[in-house]
Amino acid sequence: MVISTLKYTKNVYFNVYFKYTLWYTLNEVRQLKLDIKENETIEFKESLSQLDKGLKSLTAMLNRSNHGIVYFGVKDDGEICGVQIGEKTYSNIRQKASDLIEPKIILDIDKKTIEGKTIVIVSANGDDIPYSFDGRFYIRNVSSDEHVSNALLRLMLESGDPDAIRYKESYIQELTFNSFVEYNIRKGLHASDNKGFYKSKGFYTRDGKYNYLAFLLSDQSNVSIKVAIFEGKDKACFSSLKEFGNKCLIDSMNDVLEFVRLYNKNKIEINGIARTEIDLFNFESFKEAWVNACMHNHWIDMLPPSVFIFDDRIEVFSYGQLPFNLSKEEFFAGTSVPVNKSLKEVFVSLHIAEQTGHGVPIIVEHYGKEAFSFKSGTVTVTIPFAFEPDDVAGRRAKKLAQQRLNANQRKVIEYLKLNPHVTQTQLAEALSIGVGTVKKIVLKLQKLSLLERVGSKKDGYWQVKVY
Repeated sequence: MVISTLKYTKNVYFNVYFKYTLWYTLNEVRQLKLDIKENETIEFKESLSQLDKGLKSLTAMLNRSNHGIVYFGVKDDGEICGVQIGEKTYSNIRQKASDLIEPKIILDIDKKTIEGKTIVIVSANGDDIPYSFDGRFYIRNVSSDEHVSNALLRLMLESGDPDAIRYKESYIQELTFNSFVEYNIRKGLHASDNKGFYKSKGFYTRDGKYNYLAFLLSDQSNVSIKVAIFEGKDKACFSSLKEFGNKCLIDSMNDVLEFVRLYNKNKIEINGIARTEIDLFNFESFKEAWVNACMHNHWIDMLPPSVFIFDDRIEVFSYGQLPFNLSKEEFFAGTSVPVNKSLKEVFVSLHIAEQTGHGVPIIVEHYGKEAFSFKSGTVTVTIPFAFEPDDVAGRRAKKLAQQRLNANQRKVIEYLKLNPHVTQTQLAEALSIGVGTVKKIVLKLQKLSLLERVGSKKDGYWQVKVY
């Protein structure tokens, strides 16, 4: 047997390369085979009489992988049998696709003749999922086409437009971008306050109106990003709220990063002569989680991501979910599927985000896959603390001290809550306790940080600091 290999390169949208292998026998009919197999993006059809089935497979592949290729004139096992083509073959294929596939797609049609046998190669790319064939929806599963369930169809519809904010018109059209332009200049990039520059960034709809992307990055953005701090390990006891926003999204993002960076305390552990500094949490992981939350948030409803700080952790919360065609394994490995495509392009150009998709692996490396939670159209990244912050420890100590107060100490606390301006003598008289005893109680409460004297002895007042 003599073996010869012929390689053919076809430059489609994703630069897919295909290799053809020829098997020759000396005494039998020459047989030609492809050394590739049917899979989630490749389908074989023996003849153009199977055009409908081939186009159905193409829509299934687009719904799964955003691209697909169908070879006509190839058997299921890869053997090339060839097809007959005429002057109208290409136009017939395009017309059939136009009649049966929604939304419309652009086909790339080519032919290749090898050893007298012609194959027709039909390929397409598209991310406007879901695509239907003759009114029905299909999804590629390995090398077969399966009907799409209602639940999956809903997910496909939600994931269908990776750049919805680019096509939805901003409800405010009087926009300026002083901060955005200045940020580009600080990054050493060419930027100017003109339509050409903004168009290059994708700030306009097809009708030439400012879109949601432009609104988010404008000086007029009214998006308010919140950092909520709670006392305890749940949301039962609210402590404080910090709001960042009402300006260019990039500035708001940086304000949150700076606030959380300052919150990131560290402690020193000494073991013998070894001195080790330990951060409260890995700031790089938080930064990646926060940038991803802002970049992939479901901005079409203008619901911003948030940061929640508890006694033992930080949570980064955003709206959205994994695209239906992205598995969790691919997600954790760093595979990125376009979400807010134009916003990501801006972030990448400004080096706010990277193309490599290394953010998720960084978080997984430090905190494991369990750091991520996907629930009801939301994504939460949980970053646990390495140790108990001093303010949390102090608050816990105060609560413990409060629980251990005796009857007279509790009476003093309760009275001073309602009467902060009384003197110790007046306090003793009101509670029928000796002045000396009151002074000891007050001193004790001050040492426990449960009571503080504000101002002078004459004109000041008592501040009760019980949680």
